[in-house]
Amino acid sequence: MTFNSTAMLVTAILVSIINAGLLCVVAYKPMQIFQQCGYKVYRYVDWMIGNRKHSFLVRLFILTFITFAGMAMLNILTYRNTDIPYLALLGLLFYLGISVLFCIIVLEKKSKIPLKYTPRIKRQYIVIFILSGFLTYLLLWLGNEIIGHWLYFSLIALTPFLLPYIIIATKYILFPIEFAIRTHFIRIARNKLHQPAYSHVVRVGITGSYGKTSCKNILARMLEEKFFKEENTQRISQVASSPASFNTPLGFAKTVNEVLLPHHKIMVFEMGLRYKRDIKILAGLFRPQHGILTAIGSQHIETMGSLEAIKAEKAELINAIPENGIAVLNGNSPRCVEVFNESNLVNKCLTKVISSPDANLPQFSTTATNISVSKDGCKFTLNLDNKSVECTSKLLGAHNIENILMCATMAYKLGVSLGQIAIAVADLKPTSHRLELVEGPTGIIILDDSYNASEQGTRAALNVLSLFDGKKVVQTPGIVEQGKQSYQTNFAYAKEIAKIADAVIVINETNKQAILDGLETENFDKEQIYTVANLDQAKELYGQLLKPGDCLLIANDLPDNFN
Repeated sequence: MTFNSTAMLVTAILVSIINAGLLCVVAYKPMQIFQQCGYKVYRYVDWMIGNRKHSFLVRLFILTFITFAGMAMLNILTYRNTDIPYLALLGLLFYLGISVLFCIIVLEKKSKIPLKYTPRIKRQYIVIFILSGFLTYLLLWLGNEIIGHWLYFSLIALTPFLLPYIIIATKYILFPIEFAIRTHFIRIARNKLHQPAYSHVVRVGITGSYGKTSCKNILARMLEEKFFKEENTQRISQVASSPASFNTPLGFAKTVNEVLLPHHKIMVFEMGLRYKRDIKILAGLFRPQHGILTAIGSQHIETMGSLEAIKAEKAELINAIPENGIAVLNGNSPRCVEVFNESNLVNKCLTKVISSPDANLPQFSTTATNISVSKDGCKFTLNLDNKSVECTSKLLGAHNIENILMCATMAYKLGVSLGQIAIAVADLKPTSHRLELVEGPTGIIILDDSYNASEQGTRAALNVLSLFDGKKVVQTPGIVEQGKQSYQTNFAYAKEIAKIADAVIVINETNKQAILDGLETENFDKEQIYTVANLDQAKELYGQLLKPGDCLLIANDLPDNFN
């Protein structure tokens, strides 16, 4: 049973193209995870082969086994029928049918963070298509010419299982191109900052284990009270800030190249940390004249190794500030105080939320006293430079007062009056998914704190939850990126939950056991503990657990690479 050479060549090319297209569809999920993992191979591999039930690699293996076995069986049967050689195509149709069904299942599953079709992703897809097509053709040739006619088309069933490795290969194939593109955009941004049109721009960097984005938004709003211009009866801000949570070198390039304009007088840039030297590299690119260090905690200890390493890297922002620059640090964070004491900067300031206005704190430049925190926001007295002003904010939680203090100190040092600061504080709006108060359609109250979770952030969220009446439900997958202390951290977190919550929804397997053990230690009612696999299953419980007036805290909604 043989095809003539022309028919076989045409068939092989068509099959290679079709299979490459199918593999690109199957690649949606692993490509989405690869993107969420920051294109880090080890994190992607951990998701692919990690100890998680129903891992994607297992599903690909099942797809490969079923289609290979079915195709081989059909080809063996048709191989004996020498009169109808094209019956071998039945095996191919079987493979294509099962693969299409698999693609439908992959695409139907909802993703928390959908794949973003950036130029980089599009380049990777092009290479995936080319590699998949070439590999398919090679396996067709092997099956037909080398191994035996009974394997007509069957070997292409191996390609889905090889897809994760194809994706990894694309990263290394495209590395020179991606490096050149990244370098190009960063060079453009650096050159732009050196241009005379932007030499007047005051640059403020913000970093910390938590509170970076909130502080960036708060500071930008305060600065806008002074730095604006009137144009056609409209008020145009002269403050530029990095969009969303863009806090990487490419985020720096995007901010400078796309956001910064000649009329801007101040630029506020958020600086993120995940690996060693991240802040040092960003400081070298941005060259901050002033900086805010919001806090130093255990966030990213998995990648950084220790709190001392995190502290040393966060301190790189303070070290990068010139002698005449302003450094503002959070006096409620012990390690920020250590950085403050170790810094030689003259114009450095600590801020602190204190309980007594009579406290002897001459070293603190800014304090908050007479604090009142409720479910409607917070009120406090801002004490700065021997002056005071009463402030009211809709932001929830005492931790936001810490953020306001740091930003108020920087804004004041840059020329914003206390009166203007108070106006801005009253106008502040919560950053999306960071203790954002949302009223659900059925009258329940939702505290959306799903963006991320640090030890300090989860504690602050629980404190806010305690202010509400009605039943209190905490939905959480736990705290991630804690490395070897992950169990201990989530065990302690669960004990804190038990003191406030009436019911708990534990999502995902990642930290489930630690949370369950912590709740059990506090004798939490087992009938009020619900374990689910994903967010969709959690939502199905809302009607059963919550009624109008009850409060749901959504804490740290894990990205898809933890599912």
